[in-house]
Amino acid sequence: MRFIKNLFVLVLLLAVLVGGAVVGLRVARGKPSAPEQVKPNIATASAAGIYLYAARVGEGGPVVLFDAGADPEGRAVDAALGALHAGRSDVTDIFLTHAHGDHVAAAPAFPNAKIHLGAADVPLAEKKVAPDAIAAKIALKIMDPPAVSVNAPLEGSPTFALGKATPPATVKALPLPGHTPGSYAFLYDGVLFVGDAMVFKQGRLDRTPKYFDSDTDAARTALVGLKKQLADVDVDMVCTGHGGCTPKGLGKNLLDELISRQGG
Repeated sequence: MRFIKNLFVLVLLLAVLVGGAVVGLRVARGKPSAPEQVKPNIATASAAGIYLYAARVGEGGPVVLFDAGADPEGRAVDAALGALHAGRSDVTDIFLTHAHGDHVAAAPAFPNAKIHLGAADVPLAEKKVAPDAIAAKIALKIMDPPAVSVNAPLEGSPTFALGKATPPATVKALPLPGHTPGSYAFLYDGVLFVGDAMVFKQGRLDRTPKYFDSDTDAARTALVGLKKQLADVDVDMVCTGHGGCTPKGLGKNLLDELISRQGG
């Protein structure tokens, strides 16, 4: 009888702790950090340790987002936009690195924007399938993001022209499957936005913990292949979904170091 009683108390305590964590994360996602400048006309904000990025294309030009955060109300997005003296109506394109809910939640708040996402991740964004990774399944339950309708699914390695400048500013989409089946990285103005394909911590780039990956072997293979895709490209900075950005001028070196540790 004492054992059953103690077990009941333990289960109740765990339920309280888990419930508290859920409430805490949901509250934290709506309290963004002060925005920071990545480089001129590119700003970032984070909430609950999740980073998103906004870029103004030229003076007074359109704004594009790289990921949309975990808050369906979009408060972290608004913080980043504010740093660019922009509003939601200025956003023309949202480039989603992958479909996990902590990176796409505010996308439905921009019904007039083009939502770019790897085609293989569209069912995940629409909540028609569950994430493969166990940690991602748990995060989905905790965050409970809205379903996202993707109107510009990605295939291959397209390049998108932005704004009206000559030559135009461009976003290059680079397939990076493994964290999710349809993960992508995006190159804009010398900055590589990689989502959760890697993290930046303690001064170096590392792989995301494998229990968040859909296919960790595929993620390693794609990461090694990224070196060839970027062979002739100057990567000034690498900006991640967790950990922020590498220091200016060190992106290429830190990326090459990470790839070399994967056997590339």
